Amino acid sequence: MKKFFAFLSFAFISVASLAQPAATSFEVDGIKVIFKPTVKDIINVRMYFRGGVTNYPASKSGIENLALVAATECGTKKYPKNTFKNIQDEYGIAIGGSSDYDYGRIELNCISKHFKQGWDLFDEAVNNPTFESRELDLIKIKLISAIKQRESDPDSHIEDLAMQSAFKNTPYAQDPNGTEDLVASSTQAEVAAYYRQLLNKNRMFLVVVGKLSKEELRQKIHESFAGLPSKPYEPVAPTVPDFTKNSLVTEAKQLSTNYISGLVSAPPMLSPDYVPYRLAISLLGGGLFRELRTRLNLSYNPGAEVNLLRVPYATFFVSTNDPKASVEAIIDQIRTLKSGTIRNENLNFLKGSYITNNYMKLESSGDIAAGLGEAEIMGDWRMAEALPEKIEKATPQDILDAARKYITGIKWAYMGDLSKAESTLPAFRELVY
Repeated sequence: MKKFFAFLSFAFISVASLAQPAATSFEVDGIKVIFKPTVKDIINVRMYFRGGVTNYPASKSGIENLALVAATECGTKKYPKNTFKNIQDEYGIAIGGSSDYDYGRIELNCISKHFKQGWDLFDEAVNNPTFESRELDLIKIKLISAIKQRESDPDSHIEDLAMQSAFKNTPYAQDPNGTEDLVASSTQAEVAAYYRQLLNKNRMFLVVVGKLSKEELRQKIHESFAGLPSKPYEPVAPTVPDFTKNSLVTEAKQLSTNYISGLVSAPPMLSPDYVPYRLAISLLGGGLFRELRTRLNLSYNPGAEVNLLRVPYATFFVSTNDPKASVEAIIDQIRTLKSGTIRNENLNFLKGSYITNNYMKLESSGDIAAGLGEAEIMGDWRMAEALPEKIEKATPQDILDAARKYITGIKWAYMGDLSKAESTLPAFRELVY
């Protein structure tokens, strides 16, 4: 499970970005481009592909992630794998690909003086990957190993169990990494064909952050991507589960402790409730940490976070030897938040911590690009740069209203000793309206 406050990174990125020139958006040959010039010597470029798990059926889970990893690691028409890797090593260039629930991407990271060499590799990875069979088989082995590691890690497995249950019968119920069998059975022809259908200007957009001119960027994009196809593309509307009722999924496992996760509804990023709700979950996470770890000594690392998807949700989590007391404490903290008051001095401290944490560390071009890219996937890249102002404007009443509106039913997931889950059933059924 993620560390407490990890979910605030999106806000951290946005506040730090205030010190940089504003981002802009424009089109080059039909491709949307989001560009943020900075004084940083590191340039980060990300080609996004919209859709994520809505692009394929459950029987093909993992194929997009496999295709995007392979596009950046199997070699290209111009550069065989070893040559491609040697150029990266020589110039300190990083090229990678992956896919998640809502999008896939191919990413370039390099210093500005080697941008020419980095862009050349990026161009080749996007336009001309070879998906050479032997190299593809090696990538499959690597990805299958990662899947096995995730399945064996209790923190990761409880997250997956909760997600699959809460989003049952929707695309989000499938893991974008796929399963061992599905990844192993994907053929070279299937992967190559799948990747080619991603190359559609209406599905793609670029995010570029770093020290270069708009004119130079326009020219690079025109030379590399003007010839990409432009086909009709209509994003699939996400299916929103019913979060108004409690549910419970359990899995028996012999572990040293029991793992519990609870999922609740959250507002989309463009909603006026979004920022107040994130602040509410931050307050809840702090309350869980103080109550379950500090006062009751029930768990080492309880917490709460918002997961930013097109259908967003918040989750709270705990690992404990006393599930009943822990779940009762979580319910109590939720009710305290929803029925209580928030003092202005506490809220000001919380807002100030966002800013303090930002300026204590240097944010990378990649962090800024990720924030802009995710905001665009969620509806509008400009939200990434508007977050600091919205944080400052949030009032205690806004936060309470958002918590009361969205924290209703809880989708519980439990892994461990089922006899202890049985004794916790009354708490799992408790409503927090």
